[in-house]
Amino acid sequence: MNNPKTILITGASGFLGTWLSREAVKAGFKIYGIDLRTPLQPQLWENFATASLDTVDLEQLMEGCTLDAICHLAGGASVSASVKDPFGDFSSLLPGTARLATYLKKSQAQARFFLFSSAAVYGNPESLPITEDTPIKPISPYGIHKAIAESLLCNYARIFDLNITIFRIFSVYGPELRKQLIWDVSQRALSAEEEGVKSITLFGTGAESRDFMYVKDVCQAVLTVISKPVSSKIQIYNLGSGVESSIAEVAELLVNNLGVDIKIQFDGIVPKGDPANWRADISKLLNLGFTPRYNLNEGLHQVATWAKAIH
Repeated sequence: MNNPKTILITGASGFLGTWLSREAVKAGFKIYGIDLRTPLQPQLWENFATASLDTVDLEQLMEGCTLDAICHLAGGASVSASVKDPFGDFSSLLPGTARLATYLKKSQAQARFFLFSSAAVYGNPESLPITEDTPIKPISPYGIHKAIAESLLCNYARIFDLNITIFRIFSVYGPELRKQLIWDVSQRALSAEEEGVKSITLFGTGAESRDFMYVKDVCQAVLTVISKPVSSKIQIYNLGSGVESSIAEVAELLVNNLGVDIKIQFDGIVPKGDPANWRADISKLLNLGFTPRYNLNEGLHQVATWAKAIH
């Protein structure tokens, strides 16, 4: 990259923000960051604000810098937490989103705004695969707030002449993610093996399905889109693998990669806000030249290796 592009990443110390920062630097980007937590690799960053989006001095953080893109990852990242505290989830996303867009309008109008939204905006779709044109019908506060953020930015793009790209991310996973299904199964299965317990019980029926995308593939998809010319003021991309996998299948495959003899059982209780089945149509992403590199077994092998090392 002859003229390195400059990216501001919010939620920069989270799971995906950390991975994206590494992959962006490898690809030749210059990165700035905002998060309440300090970054794991401070040497990667041109500048970093350990602050909230409500309080950070954006002008000072980006002083003298011409920004090419904002990757907005800050906000809640849990459906269950949003059900327990809807207003907290709302507050973690919407005010900061509006503040960033206002900053672009005022000081960095040339920059593109990339919102890291979620497939949760689709809720329970009537048919699969899910395209970017599938109606938005969220069934959790988390999905509702992502949908509101999308609407806010699309309207800001219209009245303030901003360039907005929305990533609807399906089920991202990988090493260092210390929450959600794959983390839970790995830790419980390893503990059960140590304790001589022969089975673990998970929520749901096991027939629920998701579209799992390995974190490195997510990052490469994002960087692919960032590197392409703007084709319209508002763009929407599904970020998934295009492959539907049942929860039972994922759990069994993970246990096999962990090398433990543990049986997976299900309690039949589906948590509130969880959709039944997901599979993404990723045609728009593939048309840009992106191809996922990791299949589910390869990705879970990477997670299993990491999980055993830290357990």
